Amino acid sequence: MKRIVSALALTLAAGWLLGSGVPAFAAKLDCGMNTGKPAAGESIPIGAVTSASGIGSFEEADLAAKAYFDCVNANGGIHGRPIVYHDEDDQSKLDVAAQAAKKLVGDIGVYTLIGSTSFIECIANADYYIKQNVLEIGLGIPPQCYQSKNIAEINAGPRASALGANDYARRKLGAKSMVCLIFKFPGSDYTCGGVEAWGKKYGVKVDSIYADPTSPDFNSLALQVLATGDDGVQALFVDDQAAQLLNAAEQQDGAAKMKWTGPTSYYTARFPGAIDTKYWNDRLWVNTELGPLDAKGKDNQNWNDVMDAYGPKVLKDSFSQAGYIAARIAVNAMLTIKNPKDINRNAVTAAIQNMKPYYSDILCGPWYWGGKAATEHQGNHITRTVVIHDGKFKFVEGCFPVADPSYAKSIVPLEAKLGINKKFDQEYDNLR
Repeated sequence: MKRIVSALALTLAAGWLLGSGVPAFAAKLDCGMNTGKPAAGESIPIGAVTSASGIGSFEEADLAAKAYFDCVNANGGIHGRPIVYHDEDDQSKLDVAAQAAKKLVGDIGVYTLIGSTSFIECIANADYYIKQNVLEIGLGIPPQCYQSKNIAEINAGPRASALGANDYARRKLGAKSMVCLIFKFPGSDYTCGGVEAWGKKYGVKVDSIYADPTSPDFNSLALQVLATGDDGVQALFVDDQAAQLLNAAEQQDGAAKMKWTGPTSYYTARFPGAIDTKYWNDRLWVNTELGPLDAKGKDNQNWNDVMDAYGPKVLKDSFSQAGYIAARIAVNAMLTIKNPKDINRNAVTAAIQNMKPYYSDILCGPWYWGGKAATEHQGNHITRTVVIHDGKFKFVEGCFPVADPSYAKSIVPLEAKLGINKKFDQEYDNLR
């Protein structure tokens, strides 16, 4: 099912940030060639396969990618060629995701996929992308999103985000036992399985609870979590689902009985307004895979201004930031192809694989592909932690590497070869 991304209506007012008001609009946006003239040449097809319906929605990533592409098209495109963005909803169904990829890659002939964010898309399409020599840069959930040679994600992923929050609870909150709560879908055991492996490494008891995504009973789930008697819980839901769980937990005075943590999907502009922030004040900790939404860094301010100008109804959250970065990386790579007539799928694939690491104030470390030989990708594995405080999010820990023992086997050696993340990768020495 194709979505007309420019016509979607979301619930937030443009520019609303976490307690910071409406940001100033930038007189000049940084979008590609920055010519100020619309592109009018032969179009460049780019696609995305996103879960906009079904188990949950992450559509702000691809909407943000489109907003940036629209800005690029208004400023010269890619050497005069405009980007046409084709976006397909996989409905959180494997067969629909496979059909969507074949439509985009086989029928439309997209040069790359940018901004895809899905519960199951990587599972359905990772092998197909390899056969078609097409790359995808988006936001991933299941393991195939991080263990494929043709897919590299901007986000750290729910496994990493869960580990970041759980390890903060261990290091800073004294938790010795944790619940990993997640909806049951293909690949969800990769997330809680990672938490269980982390627990064995650090002596933390982990109880995994897999909930039914079709008709969740949040009151029942809150009671089930509290019945474990564990020190803390990591509830891996999107923000509106998490709000329902936390509101149910509040009725049981759940914050007094255990430490509540969440993944980066909680870190949205609308989330504090959906819970009782007075009750949860300094009692809910959230891992963030990207930077503060209201930071004044150059790249983050440009994201804010691009969204205001070209995506005023796009929810501003970490997924929106990541969709913007994915689009920006794709544009930077394509601009290295000097002759516009040479821009095709194979050329774009090579340009992305050979790109230099992308540095951004939104990310703790540089994002990178790692070269043609790279068989797996985890460019983002350094995250932050926030807490609900005085009605909004407050940062309580800056960039800290995610404690996943698997990174020490392949990701850290690759980064050593690239000469990046030296400061942070030292933290993995005890995991080797």
